[in-house]
Amino acid sequence: MGNFRSVSTSTRIVNGKRTTTKKIKENGQERIEIEEDGMLKKVLINGKTVLFQLQVLVLF
Repeated sequence: MGNFRSVSTSTRIVNGKRTTTKKIKENGQERIEIEEDGMLKKVLINGKTVLFQLQVLVLF
């Protein structure tokens, strides 16, 4: 049996904020990525949070 990958993406806009949820199932693992207004906010692997609200400060 070969590798299997399933990707599901949904986007909603609530109070002017665009939230995109991507569910990826691959090799027996499920990863969920949540973006808000284009910024990655949360990553869960098999239901456990591995990243919460990544913020990058860029100074010019």
